[in-house]
Order: sequence, then C-alpha cells, then structure tokens
Amino acid sequence: MPANEKNQEISVSDLLLYINCPRRVYFVSRGFELFPEINASRLEKMLLKELSLNYPEIVKKCSLNADTMREELEAALSQAREDLPIMFPKEFAHTENGFLEEGNARARAKIPEIAANLIKGLEEFGKDAMLAALTPVKTEPIISSERLNLKGSPSKIVCFEGVNVPSIIRPGSCPLQGVWASDRIHVASLALLLEAESGKEIPFGFVEYVSFGIVRKVVIRSSDRREVLKICRRVEKIKAGFMPEKTEEKFCPECTFSEHCVSESSLMSKFF
Repeated sequence: MPANEKNQEISVSDLLLYINCPRRVYFVSRGFELFPEINASRLEKMLLKELSLNYPEIVKKCSLNADTMREELEAALSQAREDLPIMFPKEFAHTENGFLEEGNARARAKIPEIAANLIKGLEEFGKDAMLAALTPVKTEPIISSERLNLKGSPSKIVCFEGVNVPSIIRPGSCPLQGVWASDRIHVASLALLLEAESGKEIPFGFVEYVSFGIVRKVVIRSSDRREVLKICRRVEKIKAGFMPEKTEEKFCPECTFSEHCVSESSLMSKFF
C-alpha cells in the first residue's frame, strides 16, 4: 500500500459511517454525496440541534417553571427556524419551503417532552450540575491527532467536575437507559482526541438526546478505546481502496448508494 494512501487522515465521521455500514465509508471517500437533498426529517434534526444550544440560557432563566420553560423553548425554536436558512444557504438553495415548515412542526411537537425532561434533570441532578453538563466551553472545535491519524469535532466541550470533556448532540431516538453503542464509540473517539491534545486522561463524556431534553453521562472504558482503534484501522484500509463485504441492512432500500452497491465482493473484503 502506498505511504500516502496508508497515512490518509480519517475523521470521526468516517468511524460513524463504518458503524452504520462499512461500504458507506468507501463511497463517501470517493466523492459520493451522503445526503443529496434536504427533507423534513433532516430539517427537524437541524432545528433541534440549534434549539439545544439554547438549553443553558433557558435552564438558567426558567429553573423549575414548566410553563415558562415551554414558552422559552418555543421562542428559541422560532428563532432557529428564522436563522437556519441564513446559516446554511447552500443546503437551502434548492429546498422547498414546505419541508422547513414540516420539520419545524415536528420539532415543535417535541417541546412539551423536552421541557418535562429538562425539569426532571434539574430536580434529579441540581441546577449547577445540569448547567455544567449543558454549557459549552467551546462549540464544534476541530481537534486532530497525528499519532491517531484522526480528526473530529465534538458538538461541545463542557467543563464538568473540573475536567473538559466532549459532548455530542444527538437528535434521534433515546434508549431507556445509557446510550446507544454508536454514541459510546463517538464519545470515546472524541475523548481520545482531547487526550492527545491536552495530555490528560478524559474519563467520561456526555450525550445530549435533544429530541427529549435528556443528557447522559458516558464513562469511557478500555474496551471502548480498543474498539475505536480497531475501527480506525479498518477505515484506513477502506479509504485506501478496499471494498468491504456487502451486508443487508434494514435501511438498504433507501440508501443513497444502493445503485452503486453491488453484491460482488473481493477476496480482500473477507477481512472486514
């Protein structure tokens, strides 16, 4: 394998694509668009992410007042609805206005549950701890490590118990307990990057399930670190040109790469 191929830098987003489907790494690394168009579902997620960045101010202002919290969340969502086309002009250049209105309606329907869970978190953990977990020291910084051959950008870095740790914003579903396996790997990979930058151990991170107003702490285990390193090495091989074996997943019929994803697999794909 040529040195320049072997040393091609990978990103945390590549790791997440691999977890979802290894072949997605192959296609994206060769210039295929992962999201060729914006639909209502994607706009809902974008709006909820912007809304979540207002959680710290809203929590400070509203404390345990449920009615006021809902009103503040609704006002923040309305502002996000106005700001989104300005922040992402390229994405909105060919987007129908009806998609934005539908996405906004979906996001607004989640506000009562978000407010209830934020208040529950305040009651359970206390205002200071909730604010520490929600308030960014930095927002979307880019971190890289030459040793890991990896780069990434946490949604936030927050200072909790005197330690700067990564926090990721997830607009999808929320497990009953803990975090999804892919979110655990996501947080662990960002923790490794922060460790490389700071020279200090990062023992935990956070996942914000913003569709629900729930924040979960993730203790980073040695097995998580091992899994991140293993996936990094596999992604490097894929980006160097190896096609992973095709697997049938529930989302295959809707995948944007389905017409390019052939069932034949090379001998090398057996190593994946």
